[in-house]
Order: sequence, then structure tokens, then C-alpha cells
Amino acid sequence: MERKIQDFIDAVENDEVEHFTSKTPQKAFYADPDKAVAPLAAFIREQIGQDHLAQAETTVNGTDISVRLELSVINLPLQDTKTIAKIMDVAETAPLNVNAVIETPDINVSGLRIDALAPADTYVAQADTADASLHDWLKLQIEKLQTAAENAKEAAAATDQPKADLKQPATKAKTSAARKPATKRKTTTRKTTTKKATTKK
Repeated sequence: MERKIQDFIDAVENDEVEHFTSKTPQKAFYADPDKAVAPLAAFIREQIGQDHLAQAETTVNGTDISVRLELSVINLPLQDTKTIAKIMDVAETAPLNVNAVIETPDINVSGLRIDALAPADTYVAQADTADASLHDWLKLQIEKLQTAAENAKEAAAATDQPKADLKQPATKAKTSAARKPATKRKTTTRKTTTKKATTKK
């Protein structure tokens, strides 16, 4: 299965692409990702059999995770037709590949990961091998997401830690010496001696 590059770009820009969408519960996606993407793989194979360009996507409920399978002439997302036109000779013809795409801010800095799984014809003819590749790819992406979630959890816990819990340098407690009661000053009373007046005889 192949396309002239310019014809491929025109078809994508005019949305002459068959679409399939589904939603997957978050718990189910992590528990059995193969089951979550099985309808996508079946749809793509069906469209390859009819020589149609196609894109199949599942979004994970309660998250910003999107997983797609796309038919393309290069391992770039379908929406990047301008980039495709710049880096490929539009007059040339190229075979179509099935690409696996995951989009979520937690997957990497760009928020997107795309990898070629197999040429379109091979994806149909060697379905078991292609599905095994998709299984390994999904497992790797989920491990990355779980690591990112753990790191975020640890960072949040460190930020939320009360200041009181942080180790402060030990300070010596000031022990105030007990104040001695003020000693009363002894007041001495001076005896005043009165001179006896002598009477003249």
C-alpha cells in the first residue's frame, strides 16, 4: 500500500481519512491495554484492506491520554502535513506505515510519542507479530506514565510537608537562673544620746 506524497498530503488536509474513536476507562487501560486498543487495530486492518487512509483513536477517561494508530508515509502525526511537505519530495511515492501515537503531557517534554509499528501490508499479513510490537510499545509507554505519576506524587508530598516536620538545627534551651529573692537591707537605728544638762550649784 503506497501513496504519492502530494496526494497523501492533500487527502489528509481535506480529511479524506477514515476515522474510528473510542473511550476507555482509566482502570481498564492500565489493567489490559491490549484489549483497549484491539478495536483500533481491527479498524486499521479493515481500512488497509480497502486501500483507505485511516486513523483510529482511544481516549482514556479521566485523563488527558490519547492513543492512536495512523496510516502515514512517515513517522510524524497526520496533522503535521506542513512538516511532511518540507522534508519529503512531494513528487515521490512512498509506502504507508502503521504508526502508534500516544499524546499526554506526562509521556515526555513534547507531550507526544510516535513510532512506526510495521508497513501497512505487513500489519495485515503478519498480524500476530504486529500486535506483539504494539503490546511491547504500550507496555513501555505505560511504564513511563507510571514513573511520571510516582515522581509527581513524591514531589507533591515533599512540597506539602509541614514546616514543623523539617529538621531544624538544635537550639539550646535558655535556662533562666532562678532569681534570688532580694536580700533585705539591714537598717541600723542609731541611738541618739542626749547630753545631760548640768545644773550649776
